[in-house]
Amino acid sequence: MAEQTGFKRNVGLFMAVMIGIGAMMGPGVFALPSEVAGSIGPLGIVAYLVMGLLTLFTALTYSELGAAIPIAGGGYSFANRILPSPIAFLTGWFFWIGNTLACALYAVIFALTIQTYFWPGASVFLIVLGTTVVFTATNVRGQAEALQVITVMNVVELLILIGVGVLGAFQVEPANLDPIAPMGLGPLIPTMGLIYISYVGFDLITVAAEEIIEPAKTIPRAILITLGVGIAIYVLILWVMMGAVSYKELAQTSTPFIFIADYLFGGWGRWAGIIATIMASLSAFSVTLGASSRVLFALGRDGHFPELFSRLHPTYQTPHISLFICGALVVLLSGLGVVRFLASVSSFGYLVAIGIVNIAAIGLRRRMPNLRRPFKVALYPLAPVLGAISCWFFVPTLEPRSLLLGGGLTLVGCVLYLLQPENREELRAIPTLLHSVKLRIQAYWRPHMNVLIVGGGPQGANIADRLLKQDEFRMVFRSSEYQITFVEQNAERCEELGNRYNVPVFCGDGTKQDLLEQVEPQKMDVAIAATNSDERNTIVALQAKRLGIERVIAIAQDPDYVSLLEDSGIASISAPYATAAMVENYLDRPQVADLFEIESGVASLIDMVVPEGSPVVGRRIQDIDIPDQCVVAAVLREGQFVVPRGETKIRAGDEVVFVGPQDDIQTAHGLFEGKQEE
Repeated sequence: MAEQTGFKRNVGLFMAVMIGIGAMMGPGVFALPSEVAGSIGPLGIVAYLVMGLLTLFTALTYSELGAAIPIAGGGYSFANRILPSPIAFLTGWFFWIGNTLACALYAVIFALTIQTYFWPGASVFLIVLGTTVVFTATNVRGQAEALQVITVMNVVELLILIGVGVLGAFQVEPANLDPIAPMGLGPLIPTMGLIYISYVGFDLITVAAEEIIEPAKTIPRAILITLGVGIAIYVLILWVMMGAVSYKELAQTSTPFIFIADYLFGGWGRWAGIIATIMASLSAFSVTLGASSRVLFALGRDGHFPELFSRLHPTYQTPHISLFICGALVVLLSGLGVVRFLASVSSFGYLVAIGIVNIAAIGLRRRMPNLRRPFKVALYPLAPVLGAISCWFFVPTLEPRSLLLGGGLTLVGCVLYLLQPENREELRAIPTLLHSVKLRIQAYWRPHMNVLIVGGGPQGANIADRLLKQDEFRMVFRSSEYQITFVEQNAERCEELGNRYNVPVFCGDGTKQDLLEQVEPQKMDVAIAATNSDERNTIVALQAKRLGIERVIAIAQDPDYVSLLEDSGIASISAPYATAAMVENYLDRPQVADLFEIESGVASLIDMVVPEGSPVVGRRIQDIDIPDQCVVAAVLREGQFVVPRGETKIRAGDEVVFVGPQDDIQTAHGLFEGKQEE
């Protein structure tokens, strides 16, 4: 579309914090404390504090992702970079469920406040409808325009919250906090799951990432500021609420903040509480409405939904069509009208989606190690792992009816996903994906083999590449999972090895006994001497054998060195055309290797990738002049096994596995590589 030139970057740090505060300071302090009081009493203070600290792990993950990938869609867009398309879509859909239900919740809180204090008997539905129309129109004009209104409301709301918290602290009665857990510790975990929505807000900053100025700096700062302010205010206000009155009284009201403000400060406190509740519910409503529409926009932009969803307004460059759709659904969902129910369903969406994002962050680090990350998680990978656990752990504790509605909405999303023809095509890859996952799970049951490679040049690096390679062929035949340690003399090369493989690298002369002792040879299962010198490899191998490493392999071409190595019980490999493959074979398939004379340079299984321009490309196996004692044992094509038959045609890029004696395999290797005539 010609008009889709992108969002305008006009949101600075202060406005970004206002997005987070606007979404966070909603039900967590103005509606849910009464539910918390009825569930666990004063222990609710601990629930808010612990939930906030657990959320910090996710906040750190979001800070890294938001700074590195500052694009609209937030958590969904992060997942879409690394996860299979169906899972990425579901991540976005769960975010959309969380945002849309939260938006409906804020609308209901606002409508109930108006109905109770200003307009008794008024229709909650009509109030929600009018509110949605006004804020949809405001959001169409852009985040900056909407945030100007939100900022004013947030400032008023924060001043009232801080004022009530500080002044109310002087009127806390310790007797109201004793006992701290009148219902015991049992309800603590379910209550923490219910209030998770209270801390959703910082993640919405990343949803508007394409509108934030200098996102690499602004997003991490805004996220951490938002969460820090949120935790401090929640704990302070909950302490005042639970300490000022009995938790039983607090549980009886649907507007706990207004009730406490009125109790502590009389008429002016009541009106301050009413104003703060209205400001909080409207600002949270506006922010989550914008976030919900931007997730829908991202789903349309990435082809999961019709292209219509991804269109931007020609003047304001905002996702106006997605805004209208989300606004209409918010009005319908607000008809549920039950604060606890709406909060629970919203938490369901957020908990599932944010847990997936934490896991995606780990995958993104591994797949894109060179991605520029202006902000890095200090406790990686502990932070994202704990972030995921702290989300998914609470999902089963939610209300059963909220799980049913959340599951129903998930099925609706799946149906909408399948309506797109492109999505149906992608689903055909799921059996292959599941098979790959099965193989990787099975790999965890294999023993770990610690491998020491002395020599980090091309030879050693090639061996490491093959031993660390993860494909279907290797996951079937591999006997162990390899943990590699390098010894390399060149300091610059050591740095390259560390960056490339993320494994221990010792810098020094591998022929020296004192250096080899530093690598803890008693923990090594295999040592491989892979320098470019036969003499050095022989010394390294003999040193390793003397230090007690049971299996030692040395790369050597000179017959004199080969004889010395064999006499010392060291396996020597001398075929230069496939040294790395022979080492892999010797380690992975020892049972098969025993059938051949590995010590004298005979390989059991060797594989190679058929290059472009090879004379065998496009030819049937039966028409290729392969030596009689050599056979094509397997073909790996695009990650899948192809059983080789006479009629099978070889393609460029196929990984072909040969079995046979050394000389015949070398002939076949050269033939397929195009280095000799047929």
